[in-house]
Amino acid sequence: MPRLPATLTRALALATALVTLLPAGVIAQDLDDVVREREALEVELDDTVATLEDLRSRIASAEDDLAALGDREAELVATMAVVRQQLELRARATYMRRGPAEQASFILSSGSPGIAMDRARLLEAVNKRELGTIEGAQALSEQLEQVRTLMVERSEELAGLEADLAAQAELLGGQLDRVLDKEAELRSREERQRIISNGVQNGTYACIMAPPYHFIDSWGFARSGGRRHKGTDVMGKYGAQVYAFTNGTISTLKTNRLGGIVLYLRGDDGVRYYYAHLSGYADGIRPGKRVEAGELIAYNGNSGNARGTAPHIHFEVSPGGGQVNPYPWLAPACF
Repeated sequence: MPRLPATLTRALALATALVTLLPAGVIAQDLDDVVREREALEVELDDTVATLEDLRSRIASAEDDLAALGDREAELVATMAVVRQQLELRARATYMRRGPAEQASFILSSGSPGIAMDRARLLEAVNKRELGTIEGAQALSEQLEQVRTLMVERSEELAGLEADLAAQAELLGGQLDRVLDKEAELRSREERQRIISNGVQNGTYACIMAPPYHFIDSWGFARSGGRRHKGTDVMGKYGAQVYAFTNGTISTLKTNRLGGIVLYLRGDDGVRYYYAHLSGYADGIRPGKRVEAGELIAYNGNSGNARGTAPHIHFEVSPGGGQVNPYPWLAPACF
């Protein structure tokens, strides 16, 4: 039995523990979807593991067949060697014997019909024995060729089965990786979420950027052209993950001169949230997509008029259409 690929060994170990991977207290809104996804994956993984076990059994059978064929080949080769030796000895003996004329003289020179008959039978027996040995050698040669043909076919079948096994192992490993990634994302999202009820905020919220981050209350600070700062700048590493502030729907994705790459989130709390200076959006983010607090939606950057400055997210909060200072909203979700 060949050594199993490392991917398969890991996959089989993880498959047995899959049922316990996903937390019982995952985010409420996603729970039904996650459970259905987990159950579907468990069925798919069970089928894949069954396929792997079948392939392993077939590989073991093919290896046993090859071993038996190899033993048979060795037996035939040994028998052929003995037969060849016998044929060589008889060929030399025949060469040393006299020809047909001499054989006839040998039979008739006895002077007795009975002895002559015995001598004739003896020569016939010798010739028949040699003919049988030759025919036996030919049959052994044919059997040996058949065995070797079968060995080639079984070897090719074994190679195909091993390739199937490797492909199935890779598939199973990929499936498990996706489940584990999903489970890890759900766990981290759940850890980011906070239930806040302070009269202004009421619901589930999460800080908008992965740590390390830093921000101060910069509401009203002076900006170029006599403007005043109407948001909070959350500073962080370029490309850091940016999250949905609360449960809601992505309403707009666009680019403009000041904000660069921007995103609007319409929260279930009726508040509009604005993200500016992004470096890009997360996969699958589009207008109309439902998101949860703490879900990855974009990446930190310095696009728009923030180009050349430290990467940060300009964050605005607009309840009821009017802008308010985001700092009191961010602080309880981030600190």
